[in-house]
Amino acid sequence: MEPKRPSTGSQANLAAERLLHRGLVLIGTQLTPAQLSALKVYSSELLRWAQRANVTGFRSEEAIVREGFLRSLTYRAAFEPVPGIRAVDIGSGAGFPGLVLKVCYPGLEMVLVESARRRAAFLRHLIRRLGLSGIRCLQARAEELHGDAEHRGRYQLAFARALGALPDVVSLAEPFLSPGGRLILHMGRRAAEALPAMRARLAAMGMRTTVCEAPAIEAGAPPTHLLVLERASSRDP
Repeated sequence: MEPKRPSTGSQANLAAERLLHRGLVLIGTQLTPAQLSALKVYSSELLRWAQRANVTGFRSEEAIVREGFLRSLTYRAAFEPVPGIRAVDIGSGAGFPGLVLKVCYPGLEMVLVESARRRAAFLRHLIRRLGLSGIRCLQARAEELHGDAEHRGRYQLAFARALGALPDVVSLAEPFLSPGGRLILHMGRRAAEALPAMRARLAAMGMRTTVCEAPAIEAGAPPTHLLVLERASSRDP
């Protein structure tokens, strides 16, 4: 009798697991069995919700692992996950990078800001499903929170993805940062090309800029570059 071949779904699951483990080695991140299990639940729930709600553009486990989980974990190259540090993920979408970073670095105090109702509902569902504490999701536009004393000038870290032109992203994030706080962004080709012309404007906005190189998430792929903008001003928030 021939051995039973794994199903297409099982093969996809195995490929995603192998991709995750290889990627974790490359970026130098070690996760516990519980954290790996949480990411598996995360992926499964995201695919299930994506069948009925527009919560992500990823339609396979491998895409979630590569562009969701591993890409999110590269942000770690630009900060130390000190327990109790306050972080905000602006325009969190399906939780990348904020929710992934919280799963893998549970000492972070994380706030996810997401304006879309269905995505915010998914994030709240997943927070409950994974039994996470020290994290919450606010269904709001970032601008709506700028005047709130609970959030203005209260965060040491801010993350944002695909929110528009660089000065616009900085304008959204800067009010959340405490003096010395960092906004960390993935720097794609367009941002890299625009940065030299933007440095003076960013400095006038009270932000110091540096570029941080993170490891590649796949063998043979180029390294990831992160743009780190530090709030230099000590003015009152």
